[in-house]
Amino acid sequence: MCLSVTPLMYYPPPVIQIEENNEQQLLTAVKQYVANGPATLGLDDLAHVTGCNKKQLSNIFRKQYGISLSQFLREERMCRAQRLLVQTSLGIHGIAQRLGYSSTANFSNAFRDHVGMSPSEFRENAPIESITALQGSMRWSSSSEI
Repeated sequence: MCLSVTPLMYYPPPVIQIEENNEQQLLTAVKQYVANGPATLGLDDLAHVTGCNKKQLSNIFRKQYGISLSQFLREERMCRAQRLLVQTSLGIHGIAQRLGYSSTANFSNAFRDHVGMSPSEFRENAPIESITALQGSMRWSSSSEI
């Protein structure tokens, strides 16, 4: 599907093996890879492991899910952040590092933009039900969003 061969250069084979033209299989494999991989995965990493180019991979993702692959990666990163905040005692700095942010401030700003409150506020205000809900890939929401 996405494999291309450049005659004079050797490229290692993709990590994710899929059948030709099977977008669903590709998307399922990418989602599993993201869920089990490091939080710092980016488009370049996913292009490499699938053998697709970034634009093609992102277009397939957008066509099937209505969001870009970058948006999906940000959403997954924020879900991990929420889980770490309610399920661990890691400090905000440690969580930011674990998620690959260059600084605690960058992480806090991204988290606030995504969730609507700071990581500290989230940790203090997360209802006990959210701890169970965040074991999957669901996103916690405040009662004002319901």
